[in-house]
Amino acid sequence: MVSWCTIVSWCRTSLDSGGDMSELRQRLATELQNIPLIDTHEHFPEERVRLRSLSDFFSYLHYVECDLTSAGSEPWHVLTQHASFDGRREEFFAFWPYVQHTGYGQALKIMAFDLFGVEAITPETFETLNRNASMFPREGYYESLLRERANIDRVCRIVWSGAPTHCDNDLLFPVVQFDHFANVLSRADIRDLENETNMPIHTLDDLLEALDESFDAREDEGMVGAKIFLAYKRTLFFDAPTTADAERIFNRATQAHGDTPLGYAEAKPLQDFIVRRIVEQAIERDLPIQIHTGFQNDNANFVENTRPTHLTNLFMTYPAAKFELLHGGWPYTQEFVALAKVFPNVYPDMAWTYIIGSRMASRLLDDLLDSVPMNKILGFGGDYNFAEGAYAHARIARRAIRHVLADRIERGDMTEDEALDVARLIMHDNAAKLYGFDTIEEMSSDTDVDMDDDIDDDEDGFVDEAEDDIDDD
Repeated sequence: MVSWCTIVSWCRTSLDSGGDMSELRQRLATELQNIPLIDTHEHFPEERVRLRSLSDFFSYLHYVECDLTSAGSEPWHVLTQHASFDGRREEFFAFWPYVQHTGYGQALKIMAFDLFGVEAITPETFETLNRNASMFPREGYYESLLRERANIDRVCRIVWSGAPTHCDNDLLFPVVQFDHFANVLSRADIRDLENETNMPIHTLDDLLEALDESFDAREDEGMVGAKIFLAYKRTLFFDAPTTADAERIFNRATQAHGDTPLGYAEAKPLQDFIVRRIVEQAIERDLPIQIHTGFQNDNANFVENTRPTHLTNLFMTYPAAKFELLHGGWPYTQEFVALAKVFPNVYPDMAWTYIIGSRMASRLLDDLLDSVPMNKILGFGGDYNFAEGAYAHARIARRAIRHVLADRIERGDMTEDEALDVARLIMHDNAAKLYGFDTIEEMSSDTDVDMDDDIDDDEDGFVDEAEDDIDDD
C-alpha cells in the first residue's frame, strides 16, 4: 500500500514543478525555499480577528468565485450564506470543473491538499474538505503557516479607508488607504470623515487639515505605506486642478445629500487635488505609495481606467515620491515594464499576478529582468483575504520565480550565483529597503549578535553550572 507520506511527497513535487525537475531546478527549489519572502500586499486581518470569523470551505473562495461567475455561475451565489448549504455546494460543483486549472483554482487546490488534507476537490471529498477547512484556523496558526511553512518574513497589510490602523507590527505592517478623503461626494461623506478624525470639516482647508492629521495619527500607529485604490471607480489620470477648482467641488459636495451624491466625473477635480495632497504627505514621511493598476477583482468594470501610463504626470511632478505600481498592470504589462524602466521613482510590484496567471506572471518577470534594474522589482504579494491564500500563492510564486531563473541560467543569461542574488533582491531585500525592514544580510547579522549574547550569558552562568555537574560526576 502507498503511504500517505508518499502521496504527499509526490503531489507536492507535482504541484511545484509539473513533473521531474532537473538538478539545476532542484537546487534552485531548495535555495529559493530558504529565501524569506516579504509579502508586499495582503488584505487578511490580524489572527485574533480572523479567529472570530466564520470559516468553512466557502469562505475560501476569494477570487475563485469570480472565475465561477465568469464560467456562468449565478453571481455571488456560492458566497451567499442566505442560500441553502446544499444549493451552494451544488452550484460550486456545477462550475468547478471549468475553473480548477486557472490560477485561482490552482491556489484553492494547494490549500485543499496542503492544509485541509484532501487530495482532490470533489463531491465525494467535500464533507471532509469542509470539516477540515472549518477547523484549520486556530491560535498561533499565522506563525506556523506563514513564517514556518511559507517562509514569509513580513506582510504589508492593507488597511481600508476609515478602518483601525493597528497591526501586530511583527508579522503584519499597515499600509493605509486614504481614498475616502478624495471621495467626498456628499455631506454624508464629510460627516463620516468628521467622526473618524474628530475634527469639524466645513471648508476645503478643513479637509486638508483632517487629511494631514490622519497621516500623523496613522504614522504614529505604525503605518509603513499609503495606498490609492481609485482605479476601481475612475481613471488613474490625475490632473492638476487649481485650489479654486477643488474648492468649488467641495462646496457642492457640502450641499449634496447622501442619496443624491456628486458623480465621480463631477467630483474629479476635487479627487485629483486630494490625491496630489496624499502623494505630498507620503513624500514628507518617506512612505511608499501603492497604487492599484490593471485588472480589477470583479466581473464588471472598465479595465482601461487602470492603465499605468495614466499616472505618468504624477511620476514627473513628484520625483521624490516612491510609486509602487501593483499587480503588473495586467493586461497593460508592457506599459508597466516601460514605466519602471524609465522612472527612478516607479517600483514594479508583482502582487496578485501569479494567481491571475502564472505563465503571464513568469513572462512579466522575465521582461522585468530584461529591462528594469533588478533593485526595483518587488517579486511577491499574495493579495488574499485570508492567510491560507497567501501560503498557496507563495508556493505558486516560488515555482514561477524558479522556472524564470532556471531558464535564464540555461540560456546563459546569468550564472546560478547571479540568479540567487536576483532572487534575494526580488523576493525580500528590495521590499525591505523600500519599507525600512531588515535585509537578509542585516537579519543574519542580528542573529549572529543574538548568538554571541547567548554565548556570553553562558560564560557567565550556564557553562559554569555544566562544568560543576561534570566535576560532581
